[in-house]
Amino acid sequence: MLRAAAALAVVIYHMVHAEDVHGGGVSVLGGPAHYGYAGVDVFFVISGFIIARITAGKFGSATFAVQFLCRRAVRIVPLYWLCTLAIAAVLTLHPNALSSKFENKSLLDSLLMIPQAGGPLLAVGWTLSYEIFFYAMAALGLAFGSRAAIHKALLGWALVLLFLQAVPAHGPWISLLTSPLSIQFIAGALVGLHWRRLPSVLAIPAIASGIAWMIAAGFLLLDAPGHGQSDGVRTLAFGLPATLLIAGLARLEADGKAVAPKVLVQLGDASYSLYLTHLFVLSLVSRLGSGLDVTGTVTGNTMLLIIMFIASWITALAVHKCVEKPLLKIGNHVIQSRIREP
Repeated sequence: MLRAAAALAVVIYHMVHAEDVHGGGVSVLGGPAHYGYAGVDVFFVISGFIIARITAGKFGSATFAVQFLCRRAVRIVPLYWLCTLAIAAVLTLHPNALSSKFENKSLLDSLLMIPQAGGPLLAVGWTLSYEIFFYAMAALGLAFGSRAAIHKALLGWALVLLFLQAVPAHGPWISLLTSPLSIQFIAGALVGLHWRRLPSVLAIPAIASGIAWMIAAGFLLLDAPGHGQSDGVRTLAFGLPATLLIAGLARLEADGKAVAPKVLVQLGDASYSLYLTHLFVLSLVSRLGSGLDVTGTVTGNTMLLIIMFIASWITALAVHKCVEKPLLKIGNHVIQSRIREP
């Protein structure tokens, strides 16, 4: 359910920009909608939480570390490659169909999720470079670490990152390795290790505190450049309170006091498909609306935004069912047949 909410936030954030470009000078979205970028921060915390849960008790196993990396690759790579190749095909067939910002971007680096100036061909793919980095660090911990040492390793990593904030970062690789965004992953992993220790009575206060923290940060950042999208600011404003939110929700769910509606769980399952495909949908629908002269009024823009939102989810659910799930099934079958269980 939280993944669905995070993906929704990212879609709304990009809808703001679609309206800026194709809205005919009229703005319906704005203000709080700009904070939709925080959905990425929630995703990073969730990623740390999930990895901590699925790797529990598996430390000291190089075989499991390899299996872990293969499973994560199967999870994110095939669909990402399809979407990236779709953009490359458009650029090849119709070079003027997309913005000039796509020029001089490396297809190979984009496919391999190698950090590059200006980001990859698929704009949202920059977050996957961080995910790959997280997975690599987790695999190292699995292969050479232990349950007793993992807490020290995570805290040590966080301290090193804090120290590195005083060092200027030059180039996409250095920016990735030293970014405080990794603290979100670390925080999520620590919550994944300790959330059961949260007393049930503190679950709702933790959720309320996380939400209040985010709302307060939003008000404080209203006039900040980019609404606070620098790595350090967004980590403090949205990443850290997300850990409280996740810990509280996990505690409530485990206690049987919170059950996510099935439809939201299904949307959450399709969140990765939504994340990778929504830019295609927003671009197509907004261009059609602008070309048909539908935009330029509050009513017109509102209807177009609603259509964009619904079309994005319908596309995501279809891609999840017809593409993502079959690819996952094939990939996991290959892993099970080729890699011995530790």
